[in-house]
This record gives sequence, structure tokens and C-alpha cells, in this order.
Amino acid sequence: MESINTTLHWKDVTLCRAMLPSGHVMRGERVQLIMPEAAQRELLNKLFLCLLSHRYTASTHLWITHGDKTLTAGSADFCQHIACMLRQRGLLANLTLKENLLLPALYSDRKEPLQQAEKALPYVADFLGLGDKLNEKAGERSPYMHALISLGHCLLKKPSIVVAQQIHVGMTEEHAEKFQRKMVRALTIWNPAVLYLSSSLWEPEQLPFHRTSTLHGNADVDMEWQ
Repeated sequence: MESINTTLHWKDVTLCRAMLPSGHVMRGERVQLIMPEAAQRELLNKLFLCLLSHRYTASTHLWITHGDKTLTAGSADFCQHIACMLRQRGLLANLTLKENLLLPALYSDRKEPLQQAEKALPYVADFLGLGDKLNEKAGERSPYMHALISLGHCLLKKPSIVVAQQIHVGMTEEHAEKFQRKMVRALTIWNPAVLYLSSSLWEPEQLPFHRTSTLHGNADVDMEWQ
């Protein structure tokens, strides 16, 4: 388990003309942000795509501290310590399930992430219930399969910080319950920092949030911090 303290920080981030006041989530903590999906997308863009925009100064609004280092949002070092679970965006139809699971590591500039992912793949696949399906073409899959692959990406990478959407939305009740059990079990054992983006309150009994904040009203209404 990593001993260096790694924390995601945000400071006065504007989302859909509403203000997200300063906050943070460190390893072992879970913070839920309740906001419209448009605001979720904007926050994700600012976390990972902000360096592509000259209109946004990432280093003053979103960053990670890793020990005594400060890592700017969108930078390669920043992305090394953080991973996402995005709703219905876990896989590509023209790849096998194995290729989908390994996909993030394939694009790394370093060899170690792919070697680590390939070594852990059999165990992660078994945990996800995909051990005998890895060579199947992904094709058009259910929200449940997208969520499993997205969780698999995180389990293979094991970052210090996970940003997750309300990923079980759109699943059948049976699949939603099954996936939530897997996700809660994984996060409990692995214990990263979790920033959970949701359009409604979610209160898992086995994995309670340390803090919950809500964005109220439309784009003309400021954020209420609870």
C-alpha cells in the first residue's frame, strides 16, 4: 500500500455558472458531489482536458499533491495517480474484452503500467466474472458490462484517486445491486480517495461518504455547500 499521502484539491471551480467551493479528498476518504450531468461533464473536462484550453488555468483550480509534489490537472504526472469510472463509457465495441481492460495501459509512455496490468489481469478478470470471456469481442454491451470494464481499468491501475459517476444508472435492478457489491468490495479493500459524481443522493451502507455536497438549482443559482 502506498505510504505517500496523495490528495486531490479543487478551489473555486465554476461549473455551469455555479461555483464549487474549495475542497479536497485524500486517500481513504470518499466525497460525494451531487450535481447535474452537465456540471459533471464540465468538471471531468477540467480535470483531464483543461491543458488543451488556454481559457482555463488548471494549476490554480485543480491539482494533486503527492508528498511534497504538486501535480497540475491534465498533466501526465497528474493522470498517473488518478482514474475514472464513467457511465456507459467503459469499452470499445471493436476490441475484445481483454483488449478493452488493457487499453489504458497500452497508451502509457512507460512499460511498467502494461506489465503490471498484464500480471494482474487474470485475478481482476476473475473478480469481475469475466475470466472465461476475455477473448470475446465487446460489441454492443449493456451498461453493466461497461461498468465492469471501467471498474477493471481502475483495479488494474490501482491509482490513489478515483473519480466515479453514478455508474449503475441505466442498469436493471439485479445488475445494479450486483455491480454495487463488487464496487464497494473493491474500494473497501483497495481504499483509494473517491470523488463520486452523482445527480442524486446515494448512500451505500457498506461504504458511507465522509462528506456530501449538493449543487442546487439551475445555471443561474449558486452552489449550496452542505
